[in-house]
Formats: sequence, C-alpha cells, structure tokens
Amino acid sequence: MNEDIKLGISIDEAAKLLGIGKNLMLKLITVPGFPAIRFKRKIIINKKKLQQWFDENAGTYGNYEY
Repeated sequence: MNEDIKLGISIDEAAKLLGIGKNLMLKLITVPGFPAIRFKRKIIINKKKLQQWFDENAGTYGNYEY
C-alpha cells in the first residue's frame, strides 16, 4: 500500500509528525475530540484530521501531566 494514501497512522508515526515523544502522544489520544480510534490494543490516528486538530488547538494548553 502506498504511504501517501494511508488514512490512519500509528502512535509512533503521529508523535514523529508532531515532534513529540510517545508518552505525550499517548496522553494526547485521551483528550476529547482527538482524532483517534482504538481497535482493542491498536490505536489508529486519522492523519488528515490530526493536522486539522492541531491547527484548531494551537496556542491552547491542556492538562497533560508528564
């Protein structure tokens, strides 16, 4: 499958796109409205909606515990 048409990405891929660590990415997926879906233990993030979510939430600070 061509990577350019891949609809969903993994936690590691999303973290790399955002330039953050895996642990913070795992916390972000619990934020209401974050574009992720869980299939049992597998978490898939909507690649197109990730950019939209980031644009809409840029400049806001959440309660993300490190």
